[in-house]
Amino acid sequence: MAESSIALPTRSISRGRPWGTIILALVIRDFGARFRKQHPAMALLTFFEPLILVVLMGSLRIYIYGKVPLFGTSVFLFMGAGIFPFYAFKNGSNGVRAPKGRRMEYYFVKPFDYIVAHFLIKQIQILILMAIFFGGLWLSGVNEAIPYAPGYCVAGFVLLSLLAFGIGLGNAAIRSYFEGWSTFYRLISRPMMMFSGAFKTVDLIPEPAHSIFTWNPISHGIELFRLGIYPNYPVASMDVTYLLKWVVGSLLVGTLMFYNRAKD
Repeated sequence: MAESSIALPTRSISRGRPWGTIILALVIRDFGARFRKQHPAMALLTFFEPLILVVLMGSLRIYIYGKVPLFGTSVFLFMGAGIFPFYAFKNGSNGVRAPKGRRMEYYFVKPFDYIVAHFLIKQIQILILMAIFFGGLWLSGVNEAIPYAPGYCVAGFVLLSLLAFGIGLGNAAIRSYFEGWSTFYRLISRPMMMFSGAFKTVDLIPEPAHSIFTWNPISHGIELFRLGIYPNYPVASMDVTYLLKWVVGSLLVGTLMFYNRAKD
C-alpha cells in the first residue's frame, strides 16, 4: 500500500460516518498510487492516453482527408469533443472495481467507499486532460474551444459518468465471481468508440449505420456535449430521455448487483 500523510479514521469518533471526509481522503491517498506502481514512461502513457489518442486520430484524419474537419473549424477540437466524453464513460466503468483485502483496513471505510473514490479519481483525470486540451486549443487561436453553452457540455459529461458508474457497479459484482471479467470488459469497451459518434456526426451517418449509432446511449451523451461547443450542431437524432433511461436503469441494476454480491 502506498504511503500517505492522509490518515483515515480507525475508531468511532462520531455518531455517523463522515462519508465525505472518507471519500476525499481516499481520493487524495490513492490518486498517485495507481501510477506509482508503473514505470514512469508507462504511467505517463496511461495518464495521457485520451489526449494522445485525440492527437493521433486528428493527425491521421488531416493526413488522409486534409485539414477540413467534419464539423466546426478544427479537426482536433471535433475529435477531442468526442473522445474525451467517451473516455469519461470508458474509464469510469473500467475504474469502478471492488476492493480486495484492503476493504477491512479501516473501521469506517466500506467497499462502496473505495468504489466511489476510484471512480472519482478516473473522472478527475479526464477533467484535468480536458482542461489542458481545450485550454491549449483556445490559446492557439481556436475560439470554439471555449463552449458557447457550457451547461450542455456539463450535462453530457455528467450523464455519461453516471452511466459509467452504474455499469461499473455491475462490472464490480461480476468481477467478484469471474476475476478475468475486467480484462474482457476492457477488450469489448474499446471497439464501442467506433459506434459511439466519437469520430463522426451521428446525424450525417447514412442508414443502416445511423440506427446502430442511435441505439448506443453513449452517442447521445457525446452529441449533447458537442452541442455545447457548436451552436448549430445537428442533433435531430439526439434523445436525452433515452440516455436518462439508460442512466437510471444502469444505476438501479448496478446497485442491486453490487450490494447483493457484497452480502455474500
